[in-house]
Amino acid sequence: MIEKCRILYKGDMIAASFYLFVGVILLLFAVILYYYAISQGFRFLSIGFFMFFVYCIGKGAVLYYISSQRYTFYKKIDEVTPTQINEETKYTEYRIHKKNINRRRYIYTIVISCIIAFVGIFSHQKSILMGSSIPIALIAGIEFSIGLLTEFRLREFHRLLVKK
Repeated sequence: MIEKCRILYKGDMIAASFYLFVGVILLLFAVILYYYAISQGFRFLSIGFFMFFVYCIGKGAVLYYISSQRYTFYKKIDEVTPTQINEETKYTEYRIHKKNINRRRYIYTIVISCIIAFVGIFSHQKSILMGSSIPIALIAGIEFSIGLLTEFRLREFHRLLVKK
């Protein structure tokens, strides 16, 4: 069981590293779009990318810190006690519940942002609508996909915890 805990939190550290990588890519796009913008839409798009760069770096750093703390805790011990298994079960159930709620929010956000971006094509406020809704849809899609992958791991881990 101790090895399963280590694997779970190692996977969380990898997911956090992916957030950091996406943040760096968003910063790169934001800088390039800001300095080589040919229209207002690209300028708004660069601002949106920069805001989500800050979000991704912050979320990745916090997620990496929390999962590395738990990973080092399980790396130091040799055996998991029933109390720790109970605590880990409750924490995993909380995370699964949170992923379920966020999944619906991300789907609604993706759909609404895509509709707004499409409507923006035919609007006079094209730069504001498209420049703000495209980064939102992009980040919601990334959050949705990473959340699904994490939820699959959490459900399998929860199944193993309940067996113990």
